[in-house]
Amino acid sequence: MPGYSDSNDYQPFGYLGRIPLYVSTILVIVYSAAMVALVLCRAGGGPDFGGMLLYDSLDVRVGYQFWRFFTYPLVNGPSIWFVVEMYLLYSFGREVERFIGRTSYGMLYGCLVALGPCIATAVTTLVPHYLIDLSGSQTVDFAVFIAFCAIYPNAEILFTFKAKWIAAILIAVSSLQMLAGRAIPELLLFWAACAAAFLFIKYLRGHLRFSLGDYMRQRRSRRSLRPLPRPEAAPRARLGAGSGDVIESIDPLLDKIAKHGIGSLTEAERARLEEARTELLKKQER
Repeated sequence: MPGYSDSNDYQPFGYLGRIPLYVSTILVIVYSAAMVALVLCRAGGGPDFGGMLLYDSLDVRVGYQFWRFFTYPLVNGPSIWFVVEMYLLYSFGREVERFIGRTSYGMLYGCLVALGPCIATAVTTLVPHYLIDLSGSQTVDFAVFIAFCAIYPNAEILFTFKAKWIAAILIAVSSLQMLAGRAIPELLLFWAACAAAFLFIKYLRGHLRFSLGDYMRQRRSRRSLRPLPRPEAAPRARLGAGSGDVIESIDPLLDKIAKHGIGSLTEAERARLEEARTELLKKQER
């Protein structure tokens, strides 16, 4: 459900000074602290905790060290790119979380973290001589940016470039780099993470159907629809259908908010948005 509810699920856990503590904020703090701790431990000649946390397909298959499925994102090295990555996770992850709620966002991030090791384990089980190592949260955090682009595709975030075009360019460049390095498994994992984030958001917004029967019924219902009055003249006209239709009815408003902010809405549009929110809440309670 879009993030227009008064539920605590769409609010931060608390505040660190003036900084709101969202799940993304906590992740940035944890990743940064883990990076510093691993560097200090390595510099002091301590144990190689990084090697114990990263995903290693052989250790998982032979040693059954399944904690590596979830600890590998903690293994990051100090670099300017790590700083940029944390800033992007904080900025775009916070917006995704505010839109879908912390519960859905936690599910999304957890699925993205586990997706790569699951695919890698399946591949290396079928091809035992092939070994795959995973470390760092770069792919997962980029997939969060893809989720942001799925919500706000027309948002202008860099020199008036729209988010969807920036995502397309970054995906293309990253794919070419992996192809040039013959990193085919990493390329497949990268594509899988991006696709999973995109489909997750589409499913939450009601744009994706897993059932063929639902799809056929939706097509038949659309064929039987007649042109409706303008939303300002009849704001309740589209709210009698399913939750997917309710979400589709406010898509233009969401695009307008993404481009110009919520202050750009007229009184009639605000009323329409509030009615859609109320209708969605009622449908969830049923």
